[in-house]
Amino acid sequence: MLWSNIAFGQKTPKLPEFISHLVVKGTKVDAYDRTKKNFAHFFAIAISFDAEGKIDTLYFSSKLNPETKKIYELDNSLLKRIRMHNFNFKEYSSKIVLFSCYCYRITDRSIDYETGFLNSVANLIPEAVHGRSLILLKPIVDASLPREIN
Repeated sequence: MLWSNIAFGQKTPKLPEFISHLVVKGTKVDAYDRTKKNFAHFFAIAISFDAEGKIDTLYFSSKLNPETKKIYELDNSLLKRIRMHNFNFKEYSSKIVLFSCYCYRITDRSIDYETGFLNSVANLIPEAVHGRSLILLKPIVDASLPREIN
């Protein structure tokens, strides 16, 4: 809890900044450094909230690129990092929120479509939330990796 107070102050942060910060915090920089040139990582995270507005469940596509999943730790460890902060996002109580993340190197000038980018777009929405009512947030675009992560 002390870390969340230092990183985000006393009040609940905005959801996209909070999730983006924790995704970046879990990034395996050494694995990112080995990513091919012009490889863009594109993924979505669907977040289910309980009645109090606490993050209950994370959903990822089962067809998520394994390299992307590994680099950004898109698994239960992200949910554990989220729950360490114990924030309530009351505006999302009992709802599911979906937002996409597009990450690339600032030095890349194009996208290599042979690396599976279009497959990532086609499989963006996790199967577990198909047909359910979703709140779609603005995508997170991050061109700052690799970077030093504290």
